[in-house]
Amino acid sequence: MIKAISSRVLIIASLMSFVLAQDTMMVAWSGTPGYLESTIMGDTLADGTQAHDVYLLESNKVYLQLSEINLYSSCEIAGAAYGEGEHPATIQPIGGSEGTSQFTGWPQNNFKTYGMHQTYKFHNLLMNGVYADEIDALFGVLATYGESNTIVVDHVTSVHNSVITYFNFGAAERWHLTNNTAVQYTSYPGGMYFGGFFWGGGGWGGTLKELLVQNNTIEGAHGEGMVLWDNTIINGYNDARVNHNTFVNIINWPKFYRGGNNSVWTNNLFVNMVSGPQTHNSHGQGPSLNHPGGHGYMATLSQSECTDSLLLALGRCWDNNDREIHYNNNAWHATDEMLALFEMEPWCWDVTDTNDVVTTYCDTMIGGPQSTFDYNQARWMDDSTAAQAVNGVTETNNVNAPALGFNLDPIYVTTQIGRTMDWLDNKVHDTYTDRWWAHQNDDNWIVVEWPLPLDFTYSTASVAYTQSEYGLPVGDLNHWPDALAQWETLSADEDDATYTPKTFALSQNYPNPFNPTTEISFTMDKASDISLTIYNMLGQKVRVLENALLNAGTHSYTWDGQDELGQSVSTGVYLYTLTNGSQTISKKMALMK
Repeated sequence: MIKAISSRVLIIASLMSFVLAQDTMMVAWSGTPGYLESTIMGDTLADGTQAHDVYLLESNKVYLQLSEINLYSSCEIAGAAYGEGEHPATIQPIGGSEGTSQFTGWPQNNFKTYGMHQTYKFHNLLMNGVYADEIDALFGVLATYGESNTIVVDHVTSVHNSVITYFNFGAAERWHLTNNTAVQYTSYPGGMYFGGFFWGGGGWGGTLKELLVQNNTIEGAHGEGMVLWDNTIINGYNDARVNHNTFVNIINWPKFYRGGNNSVWTNNLFVNMVSGPQTHNSHGQGPSLNHPGGHGYMATLSQSECTDSLLLALGRCWDNNDREIHYNNNAWHATDEMLALFEMEPWCWDVTDTNDVVTTYCDTMIGGPQSTFDYNQARWMDDSTAAQAVNGVTETNNVNAPALGFNLDPIYVTTQIGRTMDWLDNKVHDTYTDRWWAHQNDDNWIVVEWPLPLDFTYSTASVAYTQSEYGLPVGDLNHWPDALAQWETLSADEDDATYTPKTFALSQNYPNPFNPTTEISFTMDKASDISLTIYNMLGQKVRVLENALLNAGTHSYTWDGQDELGQSVSTGVYLYTLTNGSQTISKKMALMK
């Protein structure tokens, strides 16, 4: 399951290149736990920035990590190329001398990134989430903080993480997740509906300027494939793109169905979604998570109006009447094992309140007395989602692939179903009481079998094999190398057009009010001579942030509250003006000290 490096370059091409810089440090393997993080975090200049651009890890070696790697300036952590019979450079946690985890804070991850306007890249790595002494499983691979950073994760395989692989807490970040594999999430005792491949896009998950999720394979997540809160993408930027991914055996939906605005889902393969089948858990979890409807693969429930005063002031509220959620050219399939689970009779259960009043609740699953659908969750659309069509939720050319001929061994989903059933009757795991429940082909949790023994291909006779926009297979094209090469050629021109802004626009600065710095961003639909200038309310020029010929795209600048002489300006309201000679746009911002 070795994946070929994609030659395509999207949006910020210079940031996507994985050509190793001349300033590269080879982190020679050491069997000493903690050597990796002490080497990288200790390699800094006097100002605290990383002394090298790239940290290259040896292939066919396992680096044992005692605690998280905290990064505060741009760098890349990459694995060296590996040969036949070898495995990628592997990073694995291990407990400390007292047999307990030394990873700190929540969530616990291999990497945490900070700072502003930094670029972090992770490439060609194998991440084993199980501690080498098997005391636990690490929460995830990466959590990001800071502001306006760019995160690029490419050709990274993660196995046995507990909950969420990639978690964005940062503000106004750009993420590219391409050619990655994340499989066999362990969850935790009692854990059923929490987790996923990527979380972010607003709420307590941070905000995004850009999100590309492309040619990844995600299997066994215990929440959603992805949780995209609120707007997903900050207003004024291109929609998030979730393209050519394979989602398999996901307990809930491809995305959390309460958010996900401004996202486009194309050419994906969804197998055994909503695999925690009935809504028995709805009482106690609440209808906000488990509504008696909205349980199809495309599940999208209604969204309340945005009334948050801060978001309104920042121009970052969502529009619940124009959500811009689109599903095109996807295929979905439920295996026989999942169909058998869905065809069970709905469950009923009694709940006694504090006044000893007993109420009987019955599982509604996807249907209900007023629904046009039956109880079977193995479907694409549901009544709640269909009602959102008037609010900008659309779907075109999505198909069921009943004769998929899926080649993944069914033991992976039957093992997951066993754990689900153990929980559903009383919301407690009576049998599956630890993290070590998923099927292991070689019965070894500590060492990752490589290549991975999971086959995500399917029959070339299936409708899914020609369902994509270019008549190619849906899902992660890394499983179809010839189709991947063809797609790279066919899609290059379209991607350039897709990610070129269609307007000349100036965004509201962020944060606003601010102290001491704020970011100003704008988009250009074509190359132009532009000027970005700050004025006080008397119309006097304070600072010129840019005066140059710029290419089409999105550009961001930071103002530190100083004038042209480097002197701090006073508290007050200022104007920032963008002009390209024929168009001029101005907005207000407030500096508060």
